[in-house]
Amino acid sequence: MSPRWTGTDAGRDRAAAVSVIDGKRATNDYDVFLCYNSRDKKAVKQIGDRLKERGILPWLDEWEIRAGELWQDALEAQLKNVKSVAVFIGPRRIGPWQDLEMKAFIRQFVQRKSPVIPVILPGRKGTPKLPVLLEGFQKIDFRQDDSDPLEQLIWGITGERGLR
Repeated sequence: MSPRWTGTDAGRDRAAAVSVIDGKRATNDYDVFLCYNSRDKKAVKQIGDRLKERGILPWLDEWEIRAGELWQDALEAQLKNVKSVAVFIGPRRIGPWQDLEMKAFIRQFVQRKSPVIPVILPGRKGTPKLPVLLEGFQKIDFRQDDSDPLEQLIWGITGERGLR
């Protein structure tokens, strides 16, 4: 989805969001880790872009791990730093690395009392069978139109309702 910035106020909002994101990135202050099956990357990146428009800094491997860096070390470091995790459930099953990441985050986050947010992506058919460790967490469904799933996700990440 493309940015929805128009007019002077929107320009200020966008500039403020960019400034917030830059500051957070400089201090390694990520709001949410995006845990996903690589085959769902396009949809996850779109949601990540929308979060950045709102001043929420997501950690996405493609955006944060530079070429030549050990990606396993980068992932492990985020276990200790990031404030929440969104586990994306798309049309395909949870991938093997996604499964390991999800389990590691659940162990860490239950101890830290940090949000673990299951997110159902568009394209997923029917009611997904969530992994046992994930099924107890309140989920967000991006296939639903009756509530704004992006607002729900932001609330889950920040703990603040109705930022907009």
